[in-house]
Amino acid sequence: MKQQIDLKLLQQQREERFQKSLFGANQMSQPVEDKPASSKVPMLSNENFVQIYVKCTITPEFVAQKELSQDNVDNEIDIVFDDVIGKHFDQENIENEELGMKKEYNVFVERQLVQQIKLLKQNYIEKQDLIKMPVCGSNGIRLPEEQDLLLYFEYFKIRDNSTECQLLLQSQDLKSLYGLLICGCLFSDENAQDLTFKFLTKKPTLEIIMKLLLVTVHYESKYQMYMYKLVKQILYFYNGILKEITDPLLNDAIQNLKQLSIEKPNIIRVNTKGFSLKINTTFLYPLYKQYEKERAAVFKPINEYTQFQVLRNADIPDQTEDSEYPHIYIIKKQSDQQQYLYGVQLEAHAEILIYDNKCEKYQKYNDSYLGCVERNIWGTSMVVYDDGYPESAQLQFPDWIGQKRRRLMKIEYETNIMANEPRYFDTVFLNLDTKQWEELITLKPHYNQEKDCYQLNFFGQSKIASARNFQLIKAGDDKTIQLLHGKMEANSFNLDFRPPLSILQAFAISMVSISSKALVS
Repeated sequence: MKQQIDLKLLQQQREERFQKSLFGANQMSQPVEDKPASSKVPMLSNENFVQIYVKCTITPEFVAQKELSQDNVDNEIDIVFDDVIGKHFDQENIENEELGMKKEYNVFVERQLVQQIKLLKQNYIEKQDLIKMPVCGSNGIRLPEEQDLLLYFEYFKIRDNSTECQLLLQSQDLKSLYGLLICGCLFSDENAQDLTFKFLTKKPTLEIIMKLLLVTVHYESKYQMYMYKLVKQILYFYNGILKEITDPLLNDAIQNLKQLSIEKPNIIRVNTKGFSLKINTTFLYPLYKQYEKERAAVFKPINEYTQFQVLRNADIPDQTEDSEYPHIYIIKKQSDQQQYLYGVQLEAHAEILIYDNKCEKYQKYNDSYLGCVERNIWGTSMVVYDDGYPESAQLQFPDWIGQKRRRLMKIEYETNIMANEPRYFDTVFLNLDTKQWEELITLKPHYNQEKDCYQLNFFGQSKIASARNFQLIKAGDDKTIQLLHGKMEANSFNLDFRPPLSILQAFAISMVSISSKALVS
C-alpha cells in the first residue's frame, strides 16, 4: 500500500514540476540565440515562415535505458542511444529533483500551417511573431528533434493523399517513424498516429512492442491504454496465467519470450543480440488506476434500485452433438437494453467466467475478463472472485499489473435432492465501498394448502412458476427486498436489486441460480 501511495505521489510531483517548467512571465521571453545554418538565415526575414522556439524538459526519474551487453564491453556496461532511447541523466545530478531544461532549438514552419495545426495556433505570440512550444519528456526517452518536426510538417501538407503519405513513410528509417509518432502525439493528430503505428507494427518484435509502450504512454498517444493492455497480456502469458494470446500483434513478439526477464518488482528487461533494454515500469501505475476506474462501475454497489434482465443463450455454434454447452449469459438494463456483462459456462459443472465484452475466445485473464464463479463438485457452494491474479503468482508481477484476486461473494445452497421444497440459499458478499462483509438470505415463501404450492408476491416480475424464482432479504428485515429474481420465459429472467449489491455480484447470483447443480434440484 505504501508503495502505491508513493507512486501516486511521484506522478503528482512530476506533473507539478512540468507545470513549473512551462513558459511563464518571468522565464525566457526570447527565443534561444540560435546559430542557424545557412539555410535558416533567409527564413528569419521570410514572411512565409514562422519561427518555433522548442523548449524540452525532462523528468528526473529513470524510465528506460539501453545497455551494451557485457559480451561487447570490457567488464562494464555502456549506455547507448537508438531510435527511442534518448540521453539518460543521473538523477543525483538533477538538483532538488526539479525539471531542468535539457534541450532547446528553433525550427521554422510555413505560416499557412500555423492556422491549420491547433497547437501551433494556440502557442503563437502575435507581438513577437513567434511560437513557443514546451515539450516534457522522460529520463531515457528521446525528445522530439528538429527533423521530426520537419517530417511532421511535410506529412501534414500531404495528409489527405494516402498514396503520397504511404510513400513518405516507406522512405523513412525507424528513428524517423518513431519521431513522427512522437509528433503525432504532441500535436494530437490521430491520423498521423494511426498511420505511423501501422508502419511500426508490420513486423512487431518484443523490443518494438516495449518501445511503442514507452512512446505511446509518455507522449499520451491514443494507443497508450491499448499498449498497456498488450504488455499486461505478455506478462500474464510469460507467467503461464494466460494460456493463449489472441491479439495478432503479439503473435510474433511472444515467439521470443526468452528475451524477457523481470527484475525487482518493477523492472522489465528485454535482451536482444548485443543489447539489453531496461525499463522501469512504475510510469504505468497511473494507467493501471485509470483502467481500474473504468471497470469500477460493475464492482462497486449500484446507486439505486434498478431492474435488469438476464438472458441465457443455450443455442450457440460452439455446441457439439454430445453437449448443450457452452452457455452464454447476458445482463442488460430493462429501461434501455444496455448490455453490461457476459457470463460463459463451458461445461455443465465448470466455473462461470465473467466478461465486460463479447469475446472471440473466452479465457481467463484476457482484456475483457472481470472475474469468475467457482463451485464445488456438488454445486452447493459457489465463490465469486474478481479478475486479480492468483495468490501463488503475487511475487511475479509489478505493481501496475494489479493485485491478487479478491473474494467478492460466497453462495451456499441447502441440499434439496427430493425437490420437495423451494431452493434456499444464503450469501455473504463484500461491499467494496465499506470494505465490510454483508449477508443476504432467501425470503421463504408461504405454502398455500388450497393450491398445494409455495407462493410469493413477485409484483409482476415473474410469469412462469419456477424454482428459479426467489427473493433475497437481510436477516430480520423481510419488508425490504434486496434482490428479486423472476422467470419470464424459458431463458429470460428479471433481476431487480438495490445497493449495496454490485452489478457483477447480482449477475453472479442470477447465473448460479439458473445453472445446473447436482444436489440442488
